[in-house]
Amino acid sequence: MVTKLWLDVLTPKQAMLFGSIYKELVSQGYNVLLTARDYDYTIATLKQLNIDFVVVGRYGHDLKSKLIEESKRIIFLLDIVESFDALVAYPNPTAARIAFGLQRPYIALTDSPHSIAPSKLSLPLASAVVISSCIPKKSIERYIDKDETYIIQFNGVDEVQWLKDFKPSRDYLKLLGLEEYGYIVVRPPEIRASYYKDKTSVIELIKKLINYFLSQGFSIVYMPRYHDDEIATEFYNARNFIIPSRDVGVKGSQLLYYAAVVVTGGGTMAREASLVGTLGISLFPQELYVDTCLQNMGFPIIHSISFSEIIEKIKDVVKDVDKYKKSSLTILQSLEKPVTGIVKALKILNVI
Repeated sequence: MVTKLWLDVLTPKQAMLFGSIYKELVSQGYNVLLTARDYDYTIATLKQLNIDFVVVGRYGHDLKSKLIEESKRIIFLLDIVESFDALVAYPNPTAARIAFGLQRPYIALTDSPHSIAPSKLSLPLASAVVISSCIPKKSIERYIDKDETYIIQFNGVDEVQWLKDFKPSRDYLKLLGLEEYGYIVVRPPEIRASYYKDKTSVIELIKKLINYFLSQGFSIVYMPRYHDDEIATEFYNARNFIIPSRDVGVKGSQLLYYAAVVVTGGGTMAREASLVGTLGISLFPQELYVDTCLQNMGFPIIHSISFSEIIEKIKDVVKDVDKYKKSSLTILQSLEKPVTGIVKALKILNVI
């Protein structure tokens, strides 16, 4: 009998990650069901990947609505997933609860031990946790019973999954009317996430950076997380300020490869940029294991919340934007995809 795997997606990053994993598992002969929550660029990203998926539920914007939407989603998902041999998902309380209730293995993939709330609510129910070798096992062990849950590491980071086979093409830039290295990609922080405490200062920093970039003649490709994004509202009518359609989305790797710089309030886009040789600047409130690890490997990624430090670094990089391209793509080929850890977990748990 063919093994049936259930993948559940909550965010655009997870859409890229599990969309790529979906394709790889299907090519290996597995029966895979992918479900996704309607949030941010998640659905547009999955559509671009040209894979089958089912939209279930939506995002809750405050504490009470989060609880309500997650409760609804459990009921909706139960009607859709029916039978499956294992769940593969990021820390995800809704999907984890279903797998636990139906007595099915849950393989958690995560690079976010700092995200305490979803980790506390999900990882204790995991049969296996797959993490980058950049992340110390002890950062995961605080959430699990070490006698009950396997920790499996792979030699890479999540973003390698969809970037390892990346081939740059200028065709996408022509569609957007952008000039090679003439634009900067900006992504705000996920200020409604449980781990984000200082919201005001980082938003003001991003506004200051955008004003500076525009004054220097760069176009801005801005990717808001929420419909009521105040930065998008403030700069909406500014010349050379571009907001990609949520319905269409973007081809992220092509967009990041030809950007002069990428600035993000999170970590994923900075790592993604650095892996293809573009300077990725993370404004995240803390330094992350995976970011530091990539920096030590030689990828162009930095963490800073200092306006002057960021500007100085950008001034240095734009003198030679191709500086890291070849070396980054070469190092990228030596890294493992997370799907290798997932397949290993499936074997250890006797799912396959």
